[in-house]
Amino acid sequence: MKTDKQFIDEIYKKYEEHLKENAKPKYIQKIVNVAAVLVVVLSAIFVFSGTSLQEKKISENGKIEETKIQLKTVGSFENFYNTIKESYGATDYEATKNTIQDSVREETSYQTNVQEENVDESDIVKVNGNYIYYVSNGIEQSKIVIIEAENAENSNKIAEIDYTSEKFKPREIYTTENKLIVIGNETENVTEICRIDEAINDIAMPPESKSGIIVYDISNPKEPKETRRVLVDGNYLTSRMIDNNIYLTATKYIYTSNIIENNLEDLNENDYMPKYIDTSTGGEEKCISYNDIYYFDKMQSTNYLILMGVNLETDEEANIQTFLGAGEYTYSSDKNMYIATSNFEFDEKYRIKNSTTHILKFALNGGKFRFVAETDIQGIVNNQFSMDENGEYFRITTTTGEIWNTNKDTSNNLYILNNNLEKVGEITGFAPEEKIYSVRYTEDKAYVVTFKQTDPLFVIDLSNPSTPQILGELKIPGYSTYLHPYDETHIIGFGYDTDKDGRTTGLKLTMFDVSDLNNPKEMFTTKIGNRNVGSSLTYNHKSLLYMKNNNIIAFPVNYYNSGTTRSAVPIYKIDLKKGFVLQGEISHMSNEYEEEIERVVYVGNNYYTLSKRIVKVVDMETLEQIKEIEI
Repeated sequence: MKTDKQFIDEIYKKYEEHLKENAKPKYIQKIVNVAAVLVVVLSAIFVFSGTSLQEKKISENGKIEETKIQLKTVGSFENFYNTIKESYGATDYEATKNTIQDSVREETSYQTNVQEENVDESDIVKVNGNYIYYVSNGIEQSKIVIIEAENAENSNKIAEIDYTSEKFKPREIYTTENKLIVIGNETENVTEICRIDEAINDIAMPPESKSGIIVYDISNPKEPKETRRVLVDGNYLTSRMIDNNIYLTATKYIYTSNIIENNLEDLNENDYMPKYIDTSTGGEEKCISYNDIYYFDKMQSTNYLILMGVNLETDEEANIQTFLGAGEYTYSSDKNMYIATSNFEFDEKYRIKNSTTHILKFALNGGKFRFVAETDIQGIVNNQFSMDENGEYFRITTTTGEIWNTNKDTSNNLYILNNNLEKVGEITGFAPEEKIYSVRYTEDKAYVVTFKQTDPLFVIDLSNPSTPQILGELKIPGYSTYLHPYDETHIIGFGYDTDKDGRTTGLKLTMFDVSDLNNPKEMFTTKIGNRNVGSSLTYNHKSLLYMKNNNIIAFPVNYYNSGTTRSAVPIYKIDLKKGFVLQGEISHMSNEYEEEIERVVYVGNNYYTLSKRIVKVVDMETLEQIKEIEI
């Protein structure tokens, strides 16, 4: 057994290596790997004691100082068991187990509509040069279709990757110049690979789900070849690609009922260890030990949050980090990822008495995550667009109260936090009895839409982070579920029109004029269909095709009438004097779910409308159909 001196010497050795690598002679940063070393060594002593673990830091005068490490590890199955048992006792478990659990860019070719420039988001379709890659998950099929689109008349399916009989099911994709990255889930029974010994009374576990990526070489798109597979336990949450690095998040549910209802000695600790595989390092399944599972002082949920970082340019093993906690909404800049999780406190009648959002911040670099900070704020976020990073500040909007019941007391908030997620400015309690439906940030402004019976658009000045203030407010019928910047003085709203009682009467596009920040205006609007119409754009921003150079917007719409569905893509030209000018529609007439349009993209001078069964090729100027491709 190592002595304390040996332990300290090893810690200092790692510290010196870190200084040389990062060339920062004055301060050692709070890095997760140092925390892991300390906790693995001393977890039996400190994990549940009142003593804080320490790390060494060199001050400016050269003296060694001690600072608190922000994260600890679970350390052992006994500690894990006690944490779950204490946080979710039998009474609490029974009471809660059934409760509620882009900027403007100039594009030269089709790209996914994303929130942040230089931060790609996975989607069911990607265009790579003259090739379209499309995830087609039908009722009886699961595949990725590759369409050559260099010449419209000769466009055709040239290859497919069929997953129909596979355990792995694709969900979304990325492409680089020569790589196709497929994001998906794989379901299988629990393996025995990580078992150390047999439990006294082994508890049967349900099938396990894994999430991750399969990388293909597409230097020859007609023959994609698998080159790497990285899978972690849990269900896929979301991902981002920055440069050639994939950052993926997943969550794995911990079956607390077994822990609550059984003694420690009756459980097999290996059943609760998350697992992963990476074929770049052999492909054998590995367990994530309790020494490598981090936890927070305030237990947020009975889940594992698993982060996976992969550098696509190297064969270095994936960076896997595991936390006792959960993830719900994710925002990412090109430097940091923020993961937000909603938490509710209920009274004896299951009414919300308090709601908060737990925020985790991770620095991103070279396919690796580094934990930076955590905090809790009041209220619940709406989606990823509720969050934004600008320089050293993080901005976030929330709604407090019973957000699904605006007849109750609800209100809304905006918080500005610094690099360490410490609050520096706030606006609280605005738009009472309403909830936030959409948010969009610019460098020093926030545009927030709330709704109850009318659509207030709030313009908020963020130029002074310590004193944000509401400058203007506009009330009009309906509400926007997505806001898209058009230029510095105009915002496009996508959402619903409503009657005087707040009931939806169809889709609506709105151009907001925000040139006068104190007096925002509805410049012009257009309505689509009636209450029997819907669009995926109202809940998924990736459904939007926005061509800034041509002033064109397009998106899928489904019209429902007497059991018949007409799926179409309306094409609008934007003219600040004439409004939204409908150029025409591309239609798929069918009652079949698999023929409903999911996306519209373009290659060259032609649109491609994609459904699970057919792809239509349409001339961009005339909207005349050139070809129909069966897939």
